[in-house]
This record gives sequence, structure tokens and C-alpha cells, in this order.
Amino acid sequence: MSLHFLEANDRFYVCDENHKKIAEMTFTRLGKDKATINHTYVDPDYRGQGIANNLLDIVVKRLQQEERDIIPICSFAVNKLVK
Repeated sequence: MSLHFLEANDRFYVCDENHKKIAEMTFTRLGKDKATINHTYVDPDYRGQGIANNLLDIVVKRLQQEERDIIPICSFAVNKLVK
């Protein structure tokens, strides 16, 4: 199975080998130094394969590169980032 991780405006998403979108994570930049992660979705057929974790790693890396404080809002991001 070949997955493609892609970026668009305020989101990263994943397409399968047939170019069907199977997952996405959205975020919102707030001002110059903050961002929220507000939505995570993985198609039920692809859950349990670590795709959401991979998306979270990509989003966090991007927002850290922009030197933003991350405010997790969606339950997946809260569970992974809030200790």
C-alpha cells in the first residue's frame, strides 16, 4: 500500500494509491505565535495503522518550525499532546 502525505492550506492529508483522500488533520494559525490543531480524521478502513500519529508528527513539526505554541483542540491531539 502506497500512501501520499500532502499539504494544503492549514491542513495535511493522506491519499491512497488511487488518489482517494483517506485521512486529514487541520490546524489554524492564530496571530504570529500560536496555532490550534482542531480536527483529525482517518477513514475507518485505514484506522489502527498509525496514520493519525504520522499526521500529528508532520503538523507538530511544521508548527514548531514556525515557532508557534500548539493548542490541541481535537480529542486525538489532546490525548497525544497534553500530559
